[in-house]
Amino acid sequence: MEQPIFWSDQLAYGVSKKFEDRETHTCAAGVSPSGKVHIGHLREVITVDFVVKSLQKYGYDTRFIYSWDDYDRFRKVPESVPDEWEQYLGLPLAEVPDPWDCHESYARHFESQLEEQLEDLQMDVEYIRQSEMFGDSAYADEIRTAMRNRDKIREILNKYRKEPLEEDWFPLRVYCHECGRDETDVLEYNGNFRVEYRCRNCGDRREIDFKENNSVKPPWRVDWPMRWHYENVSFEPGGKDHSASGSSRDTGEQIQRAVYETEPPVYQMYDFISVKGVQGKMSSSSGNVVTIDDLKEVYPPEMIRFLFSETKPNKEFNIPFDEDIISLYQKFDHVENVYFGEKELSNDKKERHLKRVYELAMVDIPDERPVRAPFDHLAFLAQTRPKDDWRTTAIKSLKKTGHVPEDISEKGKEQIVARMEKALRWAKDHAPEKYRYDINDEVPEKVAEELSDEQRKAMRKIVENLREKEFEDSGKLDDRLFGIKDETELSTGEFFTTAYRCLLNRERGPRLSNFIMGLGEDRVADILDSI
Repeated sequence: MEQPIFWSDQLAYGVSKKFEDRETHTCAAGVSPSGKVHIGHLREVITVDFVVKSLQKYGYDTRFIYSWDDYDRFRKVPESVPDEWEQYLGLPLAEVPDPWDCHESYARHFESQLEEQLEDLQMDVEYIRQSEMFGDSAYADEIRTAMRNRDKIREILNKYRKEPLEEDWFPLRVYCHECGRDETDVLEYNGNFRVEYRCRNCGDRREIDFKENNSVKPPWRVDWPMRWHYENVSFEPGGKDHSASGSSRDTGEQIQRAVYETEPPVYQMYDFISVKGVQGKMSSSSGNVVTIDDLKEVYPPEMIRFLFSETKPNKEFNIPFDEDIISLYQKFDHVENVYFGEKELSNDKKERHLKRVYELAMVDIPDERPVRAPFDHLAFLAQTRPKDDWRTTAIKSLKKTGHVPEDISEKGKEQIVARMEKALRWAKDHAPEKYRYDINDEVPEKVAEELSDEQRKAMRKIVENLREKEFEDSGKLDDRLFGIKDETELSTGEFFTTAYRCLLNRERGPRLSNFIMGLGEDRVADILDSI
């Protein structure tokens, strides 16, 4: 395996070198289902997926595990949840009722959302619910190892604490058997599986055997390396907040080596992502989130993957819902053209990189290049053509404007219509005003009154030409429009501004020939004929 150039291939290369003796590479991700899982969390999942697919490319067996940390405590009531849910603070998330009464628990409500949203993103994920793992005492031996090595763990953690942990500190939290909360203190440990605890909330005090009991959990800084060891994890990324010196990643590596005497996984820090129009860091508890389903409204699955494949994980980036979405679609189409050899690059390394970007975005590579058309033009067509005519009149218009081939297949039509669906949703919900089209049924009376004789003459000439013949393509119509302009005393700007005011009641619009063919020559002639 030679040193690769693409970032996930490079990480896979590092994994293969660090763990040469492993037959299967386990790659891990996870989150606490404390609220809506937003697109910031998607970066972790998709980073792992890319590394998994890179390992598979090089012939390695893989296991992609995603941990639902639903045995974490319920820490805060999100804004979308009734205030009375404060009564459940301190309970495991898996034991908090679902406020919407549609799933067996609060945790499962949010877990199911993400699992459903990931279904068409080409990932093979094995979900692990930590409430079940702890409920089955799966980690009992690892917890015992941590308890027996608590002095080592305390020493590691104290290096990064302003106030050192007390001598009687234990790396274990107990959910009280009486009230269910984790507001407890471990009082005694017998060196094996038995601990005595006292609850600060209800006063309960008892001894339990955590090999037979489902009510204990190490704190996060111990829990994370414990699971790396248990699952034999080869790769797991982490956010910026987990990656600084003294962070949970830093101490986790030290704890795994010192306590479990195994090597921590290859690590990749990933930076934050943001959405234009959403201020600040996304937060499940505040409700300031954009979900994967929100992305799917305007991006198909392959473009969602493209957003992440073309950007290294340690680079911050924005996901546009504004005008920049047009250039992003253009970039995707460019990369696709490079992959299918329709665009040659002089830089071979750059070409190989872009082809790998495309492979990881698409996963299932089509046999031939899909039929594409510019996103902004499709947004215009989608707004100005009845939806049940998209496969006929819209396609006919796109042939004339040269955006699709004359012999477009049924599959190609489906590809165009699918992108039109996204473009229409974007136009309705997110587009700036200049990309929203409200076509006049007739020239507005106020506009008609303000037209000069020369402007009226120009518009009538457009009508005459559109009535006389059907133009084969936008190039021929372009030539005729400029010919009409030259037959008048209007400047180029005045000529086109007049047409846009009559048709759109605004001074600018798309290229006029494309606009006319998109709207339909007869329809444009009827509008201008109303002057």
